[in-house]
Amino acid sequence: MQIELEHPYEASLEQVLGAFFSKDHILEKNARLGSRNVCVPELVKDEESAKLVIEREVTSSLEVPGILASFHREWNRVRQEEHWFRKSDDEWHCEFRVHIENVPAKIKGMMRLLASEQQCTNHVLLSVRCDVPLLGKKVARFLTDDCHAKIESEYQATRELL
Repeated sequence: MQIELEHPYEASLEQVLGAFFSKDHILEKNARLGSRNVCVPELVKDEESAKLVIEREVTSSLEVPGILASFHREWNRVRQEEHWFRKSDDEWHCEFRVHIENVPAKIKGMMRLLASEQQCTNHVLLSVRCDVPLLGKKVARFLTDDCHAKIESEYQATRELL
């Protein structure tokens, strides 16, 4: 299952990238979102690329359907890896993967951060897949909806912090 989102920022590309790659920003954003045990084990950036790894514990933003309760705990350990690279002076791309501990699903996606005049827009594509027999589509649908809600909350928190 896939979702596509568009997030405009009233800030320059440099300001948005600065927030995306700031450990202080990442920690503050996650605190506002209610995450716990947040750490940034890897954050490396140069003029052409960046790698970011964030680990945290999160709760579901949606009510977990009873049929999926065995896969989902109140707090879930999440590891997100992002690989960014510069396409041009006005564009950065990212490929990312999200791993939720003990949840049999693959979550991955891409982001495209494009600058224009005094703002920039982040285009997000997220894909969720679960191959568990009989329950795979239900797990994927729930995770897609939960990820969508979390991405929107992160977007709002980043806008407020900019």
